Amino acid sequence: MTSLIHTSNGKITNKNTSKNDSKNQRDVILEIKDLVVEYPTDDGVIRAVDHVTLTINEGEVLGLVGESGCGKSTLGFALLNLLKGGYIKEGHINFRIDGRFTDLTKLDATEYQKIRGSKISMIFQASQNVLNPLQTVKDHFLDTLREHGYEDPKEEWKNIITLLKRLEIPESRLDDYPFQFSGGMQQRIVIALALMLNPKLVIADEPTTALDVLVQARILQLLSDLVEELSLTMIFISHDLGVVAEITQRVAIMYAGEIVEIGDTETIFTKPKHPYTVALLKAIPNIKDETKRKLNSIPGSPPDLSKPIIGCRFASRCTHAIETCFKESPKMLIFGVETTGKEHQVRCHMYDPRFTNHFNNEE
Repeated sequence: MTSLIHTSNGKITNKNTSKNDSKNQRDVILEIKDLVVEYPTDDGVIRAVDHVTLTINEGEVLGLVGESGCGKSTLGFALLNLLKGGYIKEGHINFRIDGRFTDLTKLDATEYQKIRGSKISMIFQASQNVLNPLQTVKDHFLDTLREHGYEDPKEEWKNIITLLKRLEIPESRLDDYPFQFSGGMQQRIVIALALMLNPKLVIADEPTTALDVLVQARILQLLSDLVEELSLTMIFISHDLGVVAEITQRVAIMYAGEIVEIGDTETIFTKPKHPYTVALLKAIPNIKDETKRKLNSIPGSPPDLSKPIIGCRFASRCTHAIETCFKESPKMLIFGVETTGKEHQVRCHMYDPRFTNHFNNEE
């Protein structure tokens, strides 16, 4: 498991960077290309996801990080075709099934239903909103099995019992109702529901939100163990950078509907390039540095996504912004492949050769 710690000089270093490196060499399982998701409102159309391109490798855990409202959960729901009030306007979601890529945006509702849960599943963040209070825990699992065509699922049920035990849910509690469980146990049941049919891709949408710190740590440890034991491929959505550092091999930073930086976890935490990523990392409390008595915050607010945006979306909050930043949208630039073998992408004018001298002059 990746583990990042603060050193004496306040920097973050990686204690174990090689354990999952081999996973990143596996085949691509998901390709998101120029995906656009919109929500019509009375105030106009909100483009919550704006031309996002992202690739997930088999066996890796990718962290998707950003402030609330940046579009990360919308992106997760779009992959499962669970958008409420929204729609995919353009783009492609190519998912590898049985060795062949299928564009999920072309599937009808019936075809998608067969994939959802069995091939791609989600661990939702609010267990109390997922579990039916009028059904026993056992009924939740049986209903899911029947929905996917298992009329007499004896073998599957054995596997579910094994999974529940691994998640510390005793078989003797299966006839209990959700309200008879603690919040942490409810969340473990939700995790079991997401993993019960051995999906190829799991989307974890802030799975430790609303849990106390000790329970969060236990859930995170269980997820980390399951990732290793089951070789899970996961998109881990969170605004908590500390949690992301513990479980991911690669991180994508999202801001105002766009991906602004992508890189392996160690690089993102130790050598971030985008000013937004830098600001997020500076906002992490460091209890080992006694000189830091005040938390850093990012001034200003994200842009209104219902209105056309000109230039860089972070420009109004960026201390490095120059005139070009307010006039021209930055392109995604790629670094690191030749020197480190690990691709590092950033969407910022500071690293565009056309404007580098302007930023140097500003400094």
